[in-house]
Amino acid sequence: MTDQEVKDYIWNGVLDMYAGFISQDRERIDQYIHKDVTLWDSTERNLAFGMKGLNEVRARRPKEDNGPKVTRIDAIEPVIDIYGDFAICRHYLIVNFDQGQPPQEVRNTGIWRSFPEGWRIIHNHEDELPAK
Repeated sequence: MTDQEVKDYIWNGVLDMYAGFISQDRERIDQYIHKDVTLWDSTERNLAFGMKGLNEVRARRPKEDNGPKVTRIDAIEPVIDIYGDFAICRHYLIVNFDQGQPPQEVRNTGIWRSFPEGWRIIHNHEDELPAK
């Protein structure tokens, strides 16, 4: 793959993961995540390790029937750099809710690595930004 093809694959993967979140399709999301991923979730203090840690973070998230529901996630302003078998993808998210709740802006950095089965996220870091 050329660098541009890798960038396109990664950005389309990011967009597909957010679409998977909206449709509650975990398999759609997880196909891009390496089993040994680490991540900083914006609502958690501790680093999560592997798919087990990610699923524990997911289990602690509020259930959708307990408040506003995410209706749309707009991923914007991607900056993707390729370094051999590694890539860094940085972007912003605008998370939109129902019930009149204001949107939440999030910044995200994902580290991707090329494996024989394809490019996968090996580390993800997101921060909620203060309301404007």
